[in-house]
Amino acid sequence: MNRNFKPREKSFSPGQDLGADAMAESVWGTPFDRQLGHVPASATSVDMVEKELAKDLEAVNSADKEISKPSTIRKINTDLLLFRARLERRNFRKQPDGSIREQSSLFSEKVFRRCLSMAPMDGRAYVGLGTLLMNQKRVTEAEELYEEGTRMTQGSNPYIWTAWANLESRRGKLTKARKLYEGAVVAKSSHSAAWHGWGLLEMRQGNLRRAAELFEKGIRNTVGDANPYLYQSLGYVLEKMGKIEEARRTYLRGTKESIVSKSDALWHTWAKMESKHGNDDVVRYLYQRALAVNPKSRYTHLSWGVWEKEQGNHESARELFKKGHKLNPRDAAILQAWALLEYEMGLVERARELLKQGTEADNKHIPVWQAWGVLEYLEGNYKKARDLFQQGVWAGPNSRDVSKVFQAWAVLEKKERQYNLARTLFSCAVKADPKSEASWLAWAQMEEDLGLNDRAEELRNYNQAEQNKRGIDSSLGSIIVGPDSMLSPIFRGVQAWIQQFSERGPRRGKNGPPRRGAAASLAGKMEDSDKDLDAEFSKFQNDIGLNATNPKSA
Repeated sequence: MNRNFKPREKSFSPGQDLGADAMAESVWGTPFDRQLGHVPASATSVDMVEKELAKDLEAVNSADKEISKPSTIRKINTDLLLFRARLERRNFRKQPDGSIREQSSLFSEKVFRRCLSMAPMDGRAYVGLGTLLMNQKRVTEAEELYEEGTRMTQGSNPYIWTAWANLESRRGKLTKARKLYEGAVVAKSSHSAAWHGWGLLEMRQGNLRRAAELFEKGIRNTVGDANPYLYQSLGYVLEKMGKIEEARRTYLRGTKESIVSKSDALWHTWAKMESKHGNDDVVRYLYQRALAVNPKSRYTHLSWGVWEKEQGNHESARELFKKGHKLNPRDAAILQAWALLEYEMGLVERARELLKQGTEADNKHIPVWQAWGVLEYLEGNYKKARDLFQQGVWAGPNSRDVSKVFQAWAVLEKKERQYNLARTLFSCAVKADPKSEASWLAWAQMEEDLGLNDRAEELRNYNQAEQNKRGIDSSLGSIIVGPDSMLSPIFRGVQAWIQQFSERGPRRGKNGPPRRGAAASLAGKMEDSDKDLDAEFSKFQNDIGLNATNPKSA
């Protein structure tokens, strides 16, 4: 399973028109969107097995060959095939929609299934194929595959248990997910991914004390094989609980483990905490340690740059964004953050250029489309802003992030006094992300400004109900509006519209890119629809020339 950071941004202030401050939203996503999984050992091709591997690949590609019959080929061939399947799966995820993506998907699935026929007890093939099926949104098939894998391995493979638990957690089946995580740690108590995944589940439910217990158990059960993400997550949870000193001790404990100390994620998360609770020199030192471990880290460059910008050190922030972009030219989040900096500095054309580069680097990155649309809105280019918001919706109509695009678009239409269209857009925003408090409250404020106080109060009540819900509903349209509600005519048909948007995809011109000028047509249709480490921490500060009460320059 892949480790995956996902940058996210804050929503606009509720009930306020957009301004420069609204554009200065954080583009940093917490590191805990990552999911740990089995990292396969690299396979080395050798001459003595190349011919046999070629035969296996021939069997995969041939429709005439029976691939369900178990193979007697050596294990190294399975390793090589798994490596090949993972490469194809990676190609599938990287490719835009089209024949190459489809071919990579089909070939990867064939190779994974061939591996299963060769080694039915090898959990890697089950996890690899299950991940591919999840990427293809074939969730039921993935669940059945994990169940079969658990049966074939007699419940002894913790990786299958964990992958299955992660799937159920995403689906919101939390009781089942907890049982599956428990099965994983029973199968292997030192399986750090299971402890981490289970802890993340509890953390997302707001059960911070339980999450901290699970991360601590994971650390105790992985002595000798420390995992940096357990220390990282434990420190983060302790910070959320308000136990800052305990969090510092946890991070310091982690740095004493050689493997953990080489994790840029731990140094980076510690720096994030100190940026809110420590002094500036400590923050810079910790970010420097993170880059020393991983000089290319896009997350560290992004986070450090955003922090420097917030401190008013614009040149330092610009240099960090520039370096981060040079090392990660396909990362749209860095370009977005850099553009926001330039906009705040009054360099509108430079900001516009950077946002355009961001959409070219990753046209599926919704926040960069939103930021560009907001820029054009602030500059009074409403037609251009509408077009950019539409491109942002095309980028991921079923994503929660699209809520922020709908919200920004709704605020634009509100200012233009297109209130029916603004209502439709606000309803799309809260359908995409029912927990978007800013969208609910901005909508309620609009209704109140129009003198519709009952409708505004109902919207605020819906918002409060959503904020009180526990758990994450990953599906759209989780809001239940009664037939007697005055909001039911507004919500009616929005879910079907979003589904149609997803299936249809962007209209394209002769040369491929989405056609411009379609926003007006769309808008018309939408309108209808345990050790005290205090002394050691003090020593740590002294070692780097810092003192909490009298900071020196690093």
